[in-house]
Amino acid sequence: MKALSIFALVFAVLSIFIPVSGVFIAMLCSILAMISFRSQPALSGVTFGINTINAAFLSPIIVLSDMASSGELDINSAITTTTTESGEIYLFYVGFHLFFFAIAIAWRLIRVAPKTS
Repeated sequence: MKALSIFALVFAVLSIFIPVSGVFIAMLCSILAMISFRSQPALSGVTFGINTINAAFLSPIIVLSDMASSGELDINSAITTTTTESGEIYLFYVGFHLFFFAIAIAWRLIRVAPKTS
């Protein structure tokens, strides 16, 4: 599990610098960090922190897609699409990482850390 948590940590850091698909790579890294949190809580916790900060503050594509979807950013007024409330997309991406972090903590508390030999 140590290799999995290191893999998630490395790709979480790389997802900061990847423009559009970095958001989805960070989501995958949060899932991998949740899996490895039981045996490697330090590395996985750092991965969750990096992913949450990335989604909350460092990803302008999330804010732009949220503005376009809520109608605050008028990209093309000829296309009519369904609009969302302001902040729904942003809260989804940030909440995704926090939700899996909460699941990882609960799983660690319910099933105690594995014994190393």
